[in-house]
Amino acid sequence: MPSDDVAVRLRGVARTYRTPTGEVRALRDVTADLPGGVISAVIGPSGSGKSSLLRLIAGLDRPTGGSVQVRGIEIGRASSRVRRAARRSTVGYVFQRPSDNLVPHLDVAEHLRLASRGGRLTRNEMLDVAGGLGITHRLSHRSDELSGGEQQRAAVAQALASGASLILADEPTAELDSDSAEMVLRSIASLAARGVAFVLATHDPSVMAIADHRLELEHGAVVGTVPSGAQPTDHLDRPLRWPDRRPGGWWPDDEPVLGLVDIDKSYGAGGDTVRAVDGATLEGRSGEVIGLVGRSGSGKTTLLNIAAGWERPDGGTVQRPGGAAPRWSDVAVVPQHLGLMDELSVRENIEYPARLEGRLEERRELIDDLIDRLGLSPLQGRTPPETSLGEQQRTAVARAVVLGPTLIVADEPTAHQDAGWTRAVLRTLTDATLNGGCCVIATHDATVLGSIDRAVGMADGRLEPEAPGRTGR
Repeated sequence: MPSDDVAVRLRGVARTYRTPTGEVRALRDVTADLPGGVISAVIGPSGSGKSSLLRLIAGLDRPTGGSVQVRGIEIGRASSRVRRAARRSTVGYVFQRPSDNLVPHLDVAEHLRLASRGGRLTRNEMLDVAGGLGITHRLSHRSDELSGGEQQRAAVAQALASGASLILADEPTAELDSDSAEMVLRSIASLAARGVAFVLATHDPSVMAIADHRLELEHGAVVGTVPSGAQPTDHLDRPLRWPDRRPGGWWPDDEPVLGLVDIDKSYGAGGDTVRAVDGATLEGRSGEVIGLVGRSGSGKTTLLNIAAGWERPDGGTVQRPGGAAPRWSDVAVVPQHLGLMDELSVRENIEYPARLEGRLEERRELIDDLIDRLGLSPLQGRTPPETSLGEQQRTAVARAVVLGPTLIVADEPTAHQDAGWTRAVLRTLTDATLNGGCCVIATHDATVLGSIDRAVGMADGRLEPEAPGRTGR
């Protein structure tokens, strides 16, 4: 391949992080060329080094060893000034967490203008970028007024508006429903056809499908340029040792675990009022896994927050275990932002609810099983910032189920998981309901539907009787 067709040249790249708990070898002897003018997908399980590699290419981190060349510039050894200049003129970057890409006090239009080189983005160009990603109606809104999926699309729009010749995006479709993801991928494909190079870290098959080139990582090393096949599922075969297994359906038959009746919730004031939930009624029974399915911005997160007691509805009634002040053993939550404590280790985060309840000793075997099933054994002594976002998400799932809660509310719990770990997460949540509880999962991931009892659609704040693809477990 001619040198002028190479956007990124990697030679023997290594990256080791030194942390209070020791060294983390994120990348090991990575050698590869990523072509210009095409879409390259960096694939592999969570924790394989995808995010670390993108940060090196962007010049946000420096390699411990080896060479990272971006458009002919040795970015790994360049000064801070040269790396900043490259990010201004050559490289666009989309962080894995949507909110990390946005400034809270700026609206979407201001983000797009600032991202464009010299702020020269015309109104028509802005509408073209925003329209392609379905966020034209959100241009005057700040990031805290957007849903997680809308934040993700705004972050992608910001990168596309930058005029960069190389755009790096860390799981750009992870927070998106299928329609929104299709908008993002169409916009990416359109720019790639005009010569912009993309490097996308992903586990999403739809992203892999449009990629012209693939680089697969495993444990920080290159293992190939195509997926290596089916992932092991041994972790699913090991049963969880619940210390207080109750019979399924122990909750009274005539009483729902969760009862939401005519729930309303609005945000803002005056002409900018957004009705996030509109007359929603939902009932969850003992032993049931319910999927709340809908596009980003449809109101799923707001309804889950109300179900968990994190937000008050404007109208309607809420029945949940534990009443107004539920305990961890009544209601547990896997939020989108995870809420892990950075000063505690992975294991200590999982143990935290049991420690608060004075039940740590009785839960030790279950904690060991959860750590094993969710692939966290080698990481249990690390703090969350020393792990990948997918590993942090699995930590939050383990923490949520450790006390066998009566109600589990999980907001996109598989958004940052590859197919193998998605199965592990869903199996763990399902096992928790076999203890007599109920689980409500907000998702846009169609693969989740095969592991739930009932799917309920949500659009524009309203619940639909049944979502397409309803299936039994």
